[in-house]
Amino acid sequence: MRIITVNRNYFVTGGPEKYFFSLRDYLPDVEFIPFCVRFSQNKETGYSKYFVDPPGGQDNVYFKDFKMSATQKLAYAAKSIYSLEAKHNLEALINDTKPDVAFFLNAVYFTDSIIDACKNNNIPIVWRLSDYNKICANYLMLRDGQVCDDCIDKGIKEGVRNRCGGYQRSMSAALVKYASMQLSRIRNLYEHVNYFVTPSAFMREKMIQGGFPAEKLVHIPTFANIPEMDIKPLPKVPNILYVGRLSAEKGVETLLDSFALIRDKEATLSIIGDCSSEYAQALIDSVPDTLKSRVNFHGFVAMDEVAKFYDECSFFVLPSLCYENLPNVILEGMSHGRPALVSRLGSMIETVIDGKTGYHFEAGNAQDLAVKIDSLLANYDGLKDIGKMAKEYVLETHNPEKHVVKIRSLFDECASIQK
Repeated sequence: MRIITVNRNYFVTGGPEKYFFSLRDYLPDVEFIPFCVRFSQNKETGYSKYFVDPPGGQDNVYFKDFKMSATQKLAYAAKSIYSLEAKHNLEALINDTKPDVAFFLNAVYFTDSIIDACKNNNIPIVWRLSDYNKICANYLMLRDGQVCDDCIDKGIKEGVRNRCGGYQRSMSAALVKYASMQLSRIRNLYEHVNYFVTPSAFMREKMIQGGFPAEKLVHIPTFANIPEMDIKPLPKVPNILYVGRLSAEKGVETLLDSFALIRDKEATLSIIGDCSSEYAQALIDSVPDTLKSRVNFHGFVAMDEVAKFYDECSFFVLPSLCYENLPNVILEGMSHGRPALVSRLGSMIETVIDGKTGYHFEAGNAQDLAVKIDSLLANYDGLKDIGKMAKEYVLETHNPEKHVVKIRSLFDECASIQK
């Protein structure tokens, strides 16, 4: 079987790439053909000639790093509504490789023009969703630090009223995003997607609320690569861990505020995430002098090196302010036999069983988080049992073999339709 895989980049920056490269290892009989943006950091591939040119240069992956003239910004806005380049390049790749199925991951950059490319060539589509961009103008269902359902409850025009345009808050970006969403809906493009795969049951329900047909939405829990070794002993000095982006929606400010409130004055806090942004530097500067010796910012850490941080922590915290789409860090931490402390929001509620594999706390409430941390530290020996249950839960619910069987069945079904 040959599967074209559409994703923004062909190197790891987040969950979609981690998932793709892991899935590829579990399906050695499938030929995955990448279709991405032409970034300098991409892994080597013979298909790069079909890739799409990056708007901000090959070295700039994120919009904040783009340096564009007024004319380039207008061109980028037009391509953000509908990308003829992406459509033409993908059609050329389809014609040259004759794939059985197209598998879309983080494919937002290309616009829904890629659906047309597949439709015109009778290629079935399986689209694994990584965020809420199909039903929310700002992708995260978050506005001004609060969960926002306006686009679902009142319609996508609310994105313009609230000035939501992807990760930007500006009227021009909001208009571009609205035009893109509205164009796809007017043209009924999503009718040509065979299946949308959601990593969490929560996301499936949100997509249905947003108007997507239930029969096209398949919940397949994402999988974790589970360490085979025994669970490591807890550190003698309690160590709390955070792994993820250092950005406002992740709630790291709440974690830092709660750490200042806990009773244990020997516990340490380890924070893993890229520290190069202004926001990250502001977080570092916000740590009071009395806590600086106990709060450690480790910066970016390579994926294969993060494992030792899980093994060396007592438990980990995900204090997100937004609806997360089943973050990999939860499964990774639990698979190392460590309890999870997570915000009582979205998929995190279904992934962490309160009181058994970890605990929930009110999102954005530092006092509530501090109480939960104190509770865990007061029963330090009990963390072993919680961690053991956490690992068992991941083994049962997020097993790689189970996931591969389900996703492979979708690929096989779609390929048989094409034939």
